[in-house]
Amino acid sequence: MLIRFAIKEFLSEKEYENLSKSTISGYEMLFDDFLIWCDEHGFQRVQDLNSRAIKQYLTRCKAEKGNNPTSLNTKRKQFNTLFNFLVQEDMMSSNPMESIKKVKEDIRIKTFTDEEVKEILSHLRRNKRRENDLHSIRNYTIFLTLIGTGLRASELTSLKWQDIDLFNRSIKVFGKARIEQSVPISEQLVRELSYWKEYCMSQFDELSPWVFITKQNKQFTTNGLKCWFKRIAKLMEFPETRCSAHSCRHYFAKKWIQNGGDISTLSKVLRHTSIKTTEKYLHFWGNEVKDDYDKFNALEGIAL
Repeated sequence: MLIRFAIKEFLSEKEYENLSKSTISGYEMLFDDFLIWCDEHGFQRVQDLNSRAIKQYLTRCKAEKGNNPTSLNTKRKQFNTLFNFLVQEDMMSSNPMESIKKVKEDIRIKTFTDEEVKEILSHLRRNKRRENDLHSIRNYTIFLTLIGTGLRASELTSLKWQDIDLFNRSIKVFGKARIEQSVPISEQLVRELSYWKEYCMSQFDELSPWVFITKQNKQFTTNGLKCWFKRIAKLMEFPETRCSAHSCRHYFAKKWIQNGGDISTLSKVLRHTSIKTTEKYLHFWGNEVKDDYDKFNALEGIAL
């Protein structure tokens, strides 16, 4: 079978399985580029593809596109899913990815410092006081929601008012695993969300079902959120920290651990499918907790 038709069959199967739009889009971006590479190198049929060919493509992604180890491993995983499907459907006899090992990753979790968060909040508060318009109020509320809940970007932009229980202080989230889960929210965030809701009701004839909206009263998109963080990054000029919704999620986890929060509870709040994912945070920031413990321990400075 031709490679392009095999990929089309695979994507149709994933749409049938009701995978999220972002997951389908990720597959499409990879395979569109892969098909161009296959045409350039004379690969037309799935039987032409072997481990050497896939390695050549991944090497090209590293050299020409600057893909880091994490990106390469993500593509390896996507290819593995594709070829498993093709083997299952008898379009290939074996999966060429079985002999391709994962690339070693230097895992570093960089997030905002307390000073950087204060700097961003100070900027957003000034904008809110000066302009007091939809963008300034929305952006301030968005940042507080992200650092106060640890929501992912897609989870935040897909929030609806029906998902928020301001009285019981909780948010229903349809997360990465396509499972509905509840996330607690603080009293401060309840106040900010209530203010934002009242503002939206005063500006439009009808309250949008979406929590975060544009001036046209339409859903604020994930791409719009990314663009907003890019503008924040230019203004702040932080030397090492990447300004993004995921950095807010990391900051939420960091503060939880530093404040003595339980790791298993954090795993539930962040909706990780495995506690091993959450334990990575403990590995990076656990030493900071130890340093604070030594610094503020009652026995510190006492001659025994």
